Amino acid sequence: MAYKKLIEESVVPGLVRVALYIRVSGEEQKIKGLSLESQQERLEAYARERGWVVVGVYIDAAKTARKKLHKRTEFQRMLDSVQRGEVDMLLFTRLDRWFRSVSDYYKVQEVLEAHDCEWKTIDDGEGYDTTTASGRLYINIKLSIAQNEADLDGERIDVVFDSKVQHGTVLSGSCPFWCKVNDEKRLEIIPEKAAILQDAFDYYEISTSQRATIKRIRDTYGVNWCDATFRRMLHDELAIGVYNKRGRYNPEFCPAVIDKEQFARVQELSKRNSRSNPSGKVYIFTGILYCDECHHNMVGYLSHGLYYYRCNYHFQRDLCHHNHSARESRIEAWLFEHLGDEIEKYELAWNVQAAEKKRTSASVDRATLKRKLTKLKELYVDDLIDIEEYKRDYQTYTAALNKLNTPVVDEEHLNLSGVRQIISKGFREIYDSLTREEKRTLWKSVIREIRIDNDQNITGISFF
Repeated sequence: MAYKKLIEESVVPGLVRVALYIRVSGEEQKIKGLSLESQQERLEAYARERGWVVVGVYIDAAKTARKKLHKRTEFQRMLDSVQRGEVDMLLFTRLDRWFRSVSDYYKVQEVLEAHDCEWKTIDDGEGYDTTTASGRLYINIKLSIAQNEADLDGERIDVVFDSKVQHGTVLSGSCPFWCKVNDEKRLEIIPEKAAILQDAFDYYEISTSQRATIKRIRDTYGVNWCDATFRRMLHDELAIGVYNKRGRYNPEFCPAVIDKEQFARVQELSKRNSRSNPSGKVYIFTGILYCDECHHNMVGYLSHGLYYYRCNYHFQRDLCHHNHSARESRIEAWLFEHLGDEIEKYELAWNVQAAEKKRTSASVDRATLKRKLTKLKELYVDDLIDIEEYKRDYQTYTAALNKLNTPVVDEEHLNLSGVRQIISKGFREIYDSLTREEKRTLWKSVIREIRIDNDQNITGISFF
């Protein structure tokens, strides 16, 4: 078949980059028209009919409209794309897919306006106009109604949860170590695990030590609790059969495995043993010092007036062989002596990796677009698409290909100016005059991670 003549004139004045946002709650997934697949298909079709380019699909599954914005992870990812200037329009099916809160709407609208990003719904029928007072009032009314519906749903859910707690029915599938959820949705004791918990309470009363108790349970039963897990179990009132959470209370929620008198004694003992951090006990490398053996954070402690760091994955759980402590002053001295060399090594490795990543990504994207152009030509030649579809998709792909071939002016660069100041002449005097809090802030602002091995050697550093 002879090739058809292509019209060179552009039929699309400019590419519109759209992000599709889809949200469903658990119950709504069962309703026709609100499923993930249905929403996505209709949104993609709507964008395709208008020649818009879909640059992202963001799906918050099983997330209700009452969820806080920061808990809707895909929504946050979409906003990040907007703030990076990657999106021209947000597209969703209905206004209540986006928000059911007037205050949340205006917070996000401020971000969209600052980055010239618009939004549109496809199912609400009437359009929304944010440029006029009447339009904004109409949106307020719609969102207020949606928010009221969500609040009513929340009140109904609270009533259901209150009833469940009073009847001893679990609210979720999670349960404490010594229990399981039975067919009647109640907590049922697991005898062998209840015996382990009883032994732990008994031994804690004798030893008065959480660490010693954890070690005994690990050595005797092979159960490896961390310090935080055991501490939660010591204070969990479900052990005495009491539900006491979020304002809901039932003294006979489930069978007890610990005697109430013993539970009270353990609470008092734990309170006496708890130690608060004294004033001035600041660890300079908290949050950035890592064990090179197991890759867990090293934790600071004070001994005879000196600051040290150790791997608690060894000292508390015996799951790492890193059994030596690193002195804080030696880490500081090493950094001032070797930081210059570490900066050069890190910068070299970063540049090599960034160049390789750029070459690989561009090569893959270019090859993908060329394949799409070839496929597009075949579809047109075989009369599977018409000239309008061909011209629209051809311009989209060639524009993307030209963008790849255009040098990036605002390319990301590694900026180590902050950490270079630390190795500049005279900085050590300034550093020694800083408080411990200021030193900690300084290191955490320029260093992401310091790795140290069991021989107290610093094996690697990464910077921001």
